[in-house]
Amino acid sequence: MSEPKNKTEEGKLEIIINAAQKRFAHYGLCKTTMNEIAADVGMGKASLYYYFPDKETLFASVIKKEQQVFFDEMNKFLNSDMEATLQLKKYVKLRSQHFRHLLNLSKLRSDFFNNVKTVYTKAFENFNNMEQEMVANIIQHGIATKEFKRINKHEYAEFLVHLLLGVRMVKLKYKDINEFGEADYEELDKKMCKVAGMFLKEIQAEQ
Repeated sequence: MSEPKNKTEEGKLEIIINAAQKRFAHYGLCKTTMNEIAADVGMGKASLYYYFPDKETLFASVIKKEQQVFFDEMNKFLNSDMEATLQLKKYVKLRSQHFRHLLNLSKLRSDFFNNVKTVYTKAFENFNNMEQEMVANIIQHGIATKEFKRINKHEYAEFLVHLLLGVRMVKLKYKDINEFGEADYEELDKKMCKVAGMFLKEIQAEQ
């Protein structure tokens, strides 16, 4: 008995997105072609276009997948009884880990500033907004438990996200992410943890 059509279609979409994820991570959006992705999944180019009208749409689906992996992991902590202070530390640590392994999402953060393609702008802004909202929710949790001062949660969430992005961009100014080694990632992790520590000192309520 054959699978329902929608299940079959979902399976094909997953195969295509997984193959594209590997291609984009290794070669980037500009150097990857639909022909190559079609060959990777054993599909004709015309069939690939049936699922994705262009390369940019496929790239957006890859980014969406990687974003969801990050937020699914974060939600495990956000939906627990963990203190807000620990949630914020977990967020920074998990952020570093995921940007290390989810290469397309990682490159998006740097390529956005050097690329005028609409797909970069939309994907970056969407993730940035979701990330800020998540941090704002952590801050709100801390205010409710009296761990944090009564502050403007959205203003401070934006500030922290931009601080972390700034640390990353300074590092990328001197070295391409494709050339990052273990020492580079460790240095970046330490700097981001330091930023988180300074941020927490600023917002923690007086005991």
